[in-house]
Amino acid sequence: MRLKLKKLLACICCAAFIFPVLTTSVSSEDTGEPEIEETAEEEEEEAADPDAVPRTEDEAMALMELVAENDNMALYLNEDEAAIALEDKNTGEIWWSNPINADTSIGKRAQIQELKAGMTLIYGEISRRRNTTANSVARGRVRYKKIENGIEATYTFAVAKITIPVTYTLESDHLKLHVDNTAITEEDYDKITTNLAFMTTFGAADDTEEGYFVIPDGSGAVINFNNQKTSYRIYSGDVYGRNITPIETTAPSVVQNVFLPMYGIVKGNSGMMVVADKGDTCASVNAYVSGQNSTSYNSCYFDFNIRTSDEYLMGGDANPLRVFEKRGILVPEIEVRYYPVSNPEKTQIDYVDIAGKYRDYLTTDYGVSQSEAVNNSPLYIDLFGGVVKTEPILGIPVQMAYEATSFDEAADILEKLKTLGVDDMVVNYNDWTSANIKQKVADKAKPAPILGGKKAFGRLNDYAKANNISIYPAVDNLTFKSGSGYFTVTDTAIRVSNAYSRQIMYDLAHGIENQFYDPLSLLSPSKYEKIFNNLSKTYSKEGITNISLGSWSSKIYGDYGRKAVSREMAKDYIRSGYEKLNTEVGSILADSANAYVLPYVDHITNVPLSSSKFDLFDYEIPFYQIVMHGIKPYSTTPVNGDAQVAEIILRGIASGSNMQFDFVAEEAIELKDTLYDALFYANNDYWIEDAAGCAKFADDILGDVSGQIITDYNILSDTTIETVYENGTKTVADLDALTVTKNGTVYNLSDYVGKGVIGG
Repeated sequence: MRLKLKKLLACICCAAFIFPVLTTSVSSEDTGEPEIEETAEEEEEEAADPDAVPRTEDEAMALMELVAENDNMALYLNEDEAAIALEDKNTGEIWWSNPINADTSIGKRAQIQELKAGMTLIYGEISRRRNTTANSVARGRVRYKKIENGIEATYTFAVAKITIPVTYTLESDHLKLHVDNTAITEEDYDKITTNLAFMTTFGAADDTEEGYFVIPDGSGAVINFNNQKTSYRIYSGDVYGRNITPIETTAPSVVQNVFLPMYGIVKGNSGMMVVADKGDTCASVNAYVSGQNSTSYNSCYFDFNIRTSDEYLMGGDANPLRVFEKRGILVPEIEVRYYPVSNPEKTQIDYVDIAGKYRDYLTTDYGVSQSEAVNNSPLYIDLFGGVVKTEPILGIPVQMAYEATSFDEAADILEKLKTLGVDDMVVNYNDWTSANIKQKVADKAKPAPILGGKKAFGRLNDYAKANNISIYPAVDNLTFKSGSGYFTVTDTAIRVSNAYSRQIMYDLAHGIENQFYDPLSLLSPSKYEKIFNNLSKTYSKEGITNISLGSWSSKIYGDYGRKAVSREMAKDYIRSGYEKLNTEVGSILADSANAYVLPYVDHITNVPLSSSKFDLFDYEIPFYQIVMHGIKPYSTTPVNGDAQVAEIILRGIASGSNMQFDFVAEEAIELKDTLYDALFYANNDYWIEDAAGCAKFADDILGDVSGQIITDYNILSDTTIETVYENGTKTVADLDALTVTKNGTVYNLSDYVGKGVIGG
């Protein structure tokens, strides 16, 4: 009996040694349980496969299977390694979904797994109020099925019980990645998909390669491979700007919009232009360089936030609680397109070629056509009509509408410019209705009595029509107070936390809420259709054929209450509204423009000449302007609102930009403690002659190339920029000498504007 007991104990001991080995060898997708977190020491020991040896591209290609092919490209798959390769037949370049030598690169196990992953998932754990990250190598598996012109990959994350099917198909000129989000399955009600990123190392370059990423941040920026900026933050920019429905308790960072849902990769004579064709409103562009992400690779990719979260504080708790969208995924699909870029006329391509490929995409697939106004070189003017001002009445402070630029004063400003030789003007007239002046929703073409009323507005328009001046009466309806048929109780966008979205102004010095200004409600996108319909009816009835729609062209957000409007749905509402107004009213001016409004607008103002100036960037380029020149006319940001007036003029000329000025009729002291406080620089009397000079300067240089595509842009030095147009015209802007040389003729800025502008 004792002998049998000894044998039983021996078996139990053996099992104790065997089972830990077995459980660590089974992957998480088989067990359905999360992997045990390893210590830093264990990760370090398992950083690289000691038996792995670097391989050549030919050796890697020998393991690939051809799955689709056309005249321009070929698509390959290595199912064992879950790797895809795209061959550009024009250059012979192979674009890998994952680095072929990830196993021999520097980095801990987690980084190497990420390099090899085809998908990264972030899922929300509702009960624990947190996000968890998993990738298809560390905590998932993928199965492939061949389909027409490509493959379908099904990614399964057993740890979260989430399955995501993705198709990769070879189109005539690009590789298309598509996700039908309605096909995503979530079996655990407590774990929901929040973020998806695909092929995060597609086209990644190792630390021996030369090249750069093109980032559409603001005007545009370049990140060089291996730029040694390893101590700075990885770049991440929200496409179309941040979602403003959640409220920041402190002022968010001041950054430029990512106006275009794309990025570029440049490698010698080959490049790649990547665009988020669907799901763009929930996308962000991300980039890092070698050494920055604990690997030896440089990479750029999209991340898609398909479910929004929010945070709120409970009582005196200092740690905010995270809450997630209550409903299903409101972004119906994701599509990413990968366009190989080459140029047989160049030994090396550059960002101008990337811009050209994106321009082709806009005009061929996105519905953007050349504006009839593109063959002009106008002066752009922003006029500001009325504002609410607090005045003492019998000792009691009362908020009253105040005239900053009446209709007759607007006509006087335009007449002065006309007398000074400005023959072509485009005017964006802000706050010309009583509703907008009082910060209510303006959905009717009713000129404000405080500015002169309907008769004075008619005189202004008659003058404009007789003198080649285009006036765009503007409405801006994103934030509002109750009135005019819209109410803050029923028409305010709701945050994920179920609170009203009340937009606050921040104190410039301390970054906290400025208590001087009352918060304004954020209008629910569910009301957009009603507003667009009313605007179309009233503008058409009054015979107004131009319209400007303010922040709709550059800000987009959702409503996460019962109305359930995602940013993607809001984009569709805006596009439908712009299309309707373009058809039924006429020409539309955009105050800066995200990509989704480009098919419907004729003018784009307030286009930045700089990026967000992140430390990771190596230099700035006017990428947005290179894309749009010859397609839509555009202007600089306000010249008179810039601290470096001469520089903005010359950089504007170098980027093919028309000049823009902000004007009011009143003195700055009269605008103090109003929302026009920031327009202290805009009194027309101080700028009228220099504005006319700037318009003449721009027209002399750019007038005959306004309809031409920019074919080359070279930063010759810190202060010298060369621009070449498709008809052969070449300009060289010298920021030190304050000159622009056009085809050998020198134009001095000092011949056009006064010393008060250029100094000296």
